Amino acid sequence: MAGSRIDTPSTTALSPVDATDDPALLPVVTPSADAARAATLRRGIRRLRVRIVTALAAGFLTVAVIAGVAFAVTVLGASESTQRLLLDRNRRMVEAQAQFLRDRLDPVSAQLQFIASLAERGRLDVGVPDQEIDALAAAMERLPQISGAGFVSLDQIVHRIERRQSGMVRDSVPLASIPGATERFHQMQTATAPFWGDLLWYAGQRQPVINVRVPVRHDDGTFVGGLVATVAMGELSRLIVSQDIDGEGKSFILVGRDRVLAHRALTEPQQMALTEARPLPHLNEINDPVLAAIWKPAVQNRVFGRALGKLGHVVDIDGRRWVFVYRQVDGYGPEPWLIGQYFPFEEATRDIERLREGVWAGAAALLLALALAAIMGVRMARAIRRLGTAAEALERFDFEGSPVARSTLKEIDDAAEAMEKARATLKWFGLYVPHRLVARLMEEGEESLLSKRRTVTVMFTDIVGFTPQAENMDERSTAELLNHHFALLGAVIEREQGVIDKYIGDSVMAVWGGIRKMPDHADAGCRAALAIARVLRADNAGRRARGLAPVRVRVGLHTGAVVVGNIGAPERINYTAVGDAVNVAQRLEQLGKEHMADGDDVIVLTSGDTMAALQDPTSLETTPAFVGVQTIRGRVEPAKIYRLA
Repeated sequence: MAGSRIDTPSTTALSPVDATDDPALLPVVTPSADAARAATLRRGIRRLRVRIVTALAAGFLTVAVIAGVAFAVTVLGASESTQRLLLDRNRRMVEAQAQFLRDRLDPVSAQLQFIASLAERGRLDVGVPDQEIDALAAAMERLPQISGAGFVSLDQIVHRIERRQSGMVRDSVPLASIPGATERFHQMQTATAPFWGDLLWYAGQRQPVINVRVPVRHDDGTFVGGLVATVAMGELSRLIVSQDIDGEGKSFILVGRDRVLAHRALTEPQQMALTEARPLPHLNEINDPVLAAIWKPAVQNRVFGRALGKLGHVVDIDGRRWVFVYRQVDGYGPEPWLIGQYFPFEEATRDIERLREGVWAGAAALLLALALAAIMGVRMARAIRRLGTAAEALERFDFEGSPVARSTLKEIDDAAEAMEKARATLKWFGLYVPHRLVARLMEEGEESLLSKRRTVTVMFTDIVGFTPQAENMDERSTAELLNHHFALLGAVIEREQGVIDKYIGDSVMAVWGGIRKMPDHADAGCRAALAIARVLRADNAGRRARGLAPVRVRVGLHTGAVVVGNIGAPERINYTAVGDAVNVAQRLEQLGKEHMADGDDVIVLTSGDTMAALQDPTSLETTPAFVGVQTIRGRVEPAKIYRLA
């Protein structure tokens, strides 16, 4: 390890080491320019400040005039405003319907992708189809919208699992026994990504199903089978109907302009006498005269036409008007879908009368509010002065007050100015001390930071070969590289409730469970290590694309007892963790040299103690690989070593 810690304001550290003497690596701070601008702004605001009683008097008169004008305009425009609001609400509702649909269908594709990735990495044996079916069954337990799923092996046998009222039913049939299945299997062989296919006919339940297909390949790209999951028309209709608004409004999904894929009438599609040759009913076949008339010539309406645009239209059906709102959804088959909802035109006009009543009530309330505001004005001034006093106390770390925005009102401005001073103080303080440590110090007092023994999880990271890499870089490039690296790691550690103890050159030491007791500190540390691996791999992909060398990192994790608290001389102390667990974590990071392959961007080694301390191993979403039992320098007993990434 070599180099010096580069200050990164976005990442907090418990006890940063001294920065390098090279001024090129230090951030440039120009407090004098900021102070001059702030002083100029304060002088300008101070010249504009007025007494609050004066401001209230002027404000009351202005509000009275504006309220009278607004009252007249609101009454005259009540009808148009209400219709616009209703349309806006329904447009948002259709957008929510589309998002609701994606939230139910996209996880189906994601689950199949995950299972395919397990097979690609050898975690599932494609030669044992039961393993794939078990994984599909687990996915169906999590996603009740899946009606059936299957795995097609290279021997062209379809291993299926189907959801029935009695439970999950499995079977295996030849691919050739399913009409059109061979052609669809060939489509998966040439596919490079998951895709939603054309509608399939589900003879067992006499209804069509939408389906997603995912090719399964080995890590060398060899095709070894395919995964399929289906969502039945009835289930899709139930999902859409669950989003219907109250009243007469109904939701629907069309394929093309005249075929219905989802509707209230299709929650039990067996009653529609559908067939494989005619899997989708037409608009006039679902006993919904309103939806059947969706493509009648639109009624010209100034308000609705301007508000709807291309998102819908109004039709007249037997003397009654209906509003249709819809949008196109792509990506779930070869043809786009039209998802939408219709509702009666009268719903807008019913609300107009309510709005008018509300306007009169609002006018009375406004007059009463003006009278009360005049009485409360003087009291407000005294309260605001107290806020100024509370803001000044913030500089002494007394947080009883609340921050107040700058204002042209004198009393509020006094409070805001004091708050700004405190904010500036805490801004600098926060660069050197973790926020969690400051919060605990303020909440519990100095005694809460006395040294104590705790079981924690410690992480050490180190950039591989940083010293020779830095020798070929200028100071600015070195600083930018380390700042970027520390920002990536710091964001992940902070997100998992960890605290950076210190930077040591190009290394980071982080602790979970040090400042506060944390029952799942091992879980959080492991999740952070896996997230760091993902972030660094993604960052390295970008570096390679730009022709830069990747930043390769070793990570060590260990769980054990340490002493945490104020450590150091009276003139300068750090709140840090010391003990054998810290040494073991660093040596596990060093041990990564023996197990890191040349092509690895990241290696994460953890001890058996950390694995034993996990509260919920499933939260890692991966199975640690057992490396072996090895002797760690400085310890008598050999330790179990696992590789997380």
